Amino acid sequence: MSTVSALILVGHGHPNDAGNRPFAQVSLEEGDRPVLLLYWARRPRAVGGEVFSTFRMIPTLEHMLDDSILMEAYAVCRHPKVFPEMNRLAKEAPLNTRWLHMYEDFTTTERESLYAMAKDRDDLPKMTWCLFDGTHMEDSMSCLNDYRLECEVNRSVFSRKYEQFSDSWQIRGKLEQQTP
Repeated sequence: MSTVSALILVGHGHPNDAGNRPFAQVSLEEGDRPVLLLYWARRPRAVGGEVFSTFRMIPTLEHMLDDSILMEAYAVCRHPKVFPEMNRLAKEAPLNTRWLHMYEDFTTTERESLYAMAKDRDDLPKMTWCLFDGTHMEDSMSCLNDYRLECEVNRSVFSRKYEQFSDSWQIRGKLEQQTP
């Protein structure tokens, strides 16, 4: 059984305000194997071909953040440099299956080349990562410093979980009143 361990909002920030006006959302579901799932908040008009109604990516365990940015560039934006290169390397398979398997569809060298291509982009929409406790994406977040994109990272500050085995509540963090 899988659970959502991170949500990624893809959209536009406000020039004078915080937050994100998302037009797409990607969820990271972790279970037997992780999967990134694309959902549309607002379907854009097709630019350069049909817009994917759904799309899934099996990310690498070592580079989940990089893979989520590639998914944005490929499946959400159809970036004019990233989209054709990923199709060429994956032999057009994702166009037909709506799936990308980062380990199976690309060699290590090809993945590194794609990551480098994405790191050089400053024309991608804003991404906001909302990370829940225990997500494996946490392990690769520091590489976000290598990218030139507008972004935000939100982590859990408080959680209360019932532990069935110990028959008790586990609390992490503390909620305090913010003073203006």
